[in-house]
Amino acid sequence: MLLSIYLIGIVNNCEAASITYLNVTANTDYGSGGEFYASLSANENISYIDWYVKHTYPLEEDEVSEYKHVLTSMHHSGTKSVYVYLGSFDGNIKIAEYDIKAVATFTDAENNTSSDTSTTLTSVYKPHIAPDSGEKETGVYGYSELTAHYYDGSYIVMDGYACLYNNTDDDATGSGRFRHTALNKGLDELEQPLPISTFPSGQAYGYSTSDWGTYFNFFAGDLRDTDSWECNAYLRIEVQQGNEKEDWLAQMNNTFDRNDYR
Repeated sequence: MLLSIYLIGIVNNCEAASITYLNVTANTDYGSGGEFYASLSANENISYIDWYVKHTYPLEEDEVSEYKHVLTSMHHSGTKSVYVYLGSFDGNIKIAEYDIKAVATFTDAENNTSSDTSTTLTSVYKPHIAPDSGEKETGVYGYSELTAHYYDGSYIVMDGYACLYNNTDDDATGSGRFRHTALNKGLDELEQPLPISTFPSGQAYGYSTSDWGTYFNFFAGDLRDTDSWECNAYLRIEVQQGNEKEDWLAQMNNTFDRNDYR
């Protein structure tokens, strides 16, 4: 009886080789994909890891969501924590979502192998940037960006910013307008003029949608059946210097339904 109890105690205290931590971060996609970096830790030495990535949102009409093997990372003896570059993956203005799976293989001192699997999610932004961002005739640098336009389960959210930088020797005056419009709903536009302000050489002028809190978010509630929202996001920034006036506009239409809530 005592022997049985002793053996049971040994089994219960044995800890199988396993992944104890997995996290994947993604850079913003500015045109060539968002870079994925994975951090993984385990309670035993890792021999190698097979990495898989599955695009889960948003999917094209005929797109099949499946894991694709993207990398096998090999690791030296004694490695229990790794940091791995997985590659670049497409973002989306609605915030793309990916499922990442790691299958870690362990080898013990007797060359016995075992494995463990863990998964996690990461998101990739792909901003829409005013195509003429940069310097124009006045020499003032202008930039306007719609960072994201998405449905969070309750609100249609418009997120972005715009800025100016005075590279010239003269004062410049900044202004502009942010606006969110529900094109297929009988609702007022959520519109806000940017404060008119003069800024000297070497100084910047800029605003973000977050400066007004959640003002630019439309409450949509729980979208059901065929209900959808077609929305226009509009971020314009302007500069005036003497008699010259220039502007930079980031503008985009997107449609949202219940499938857009992640």
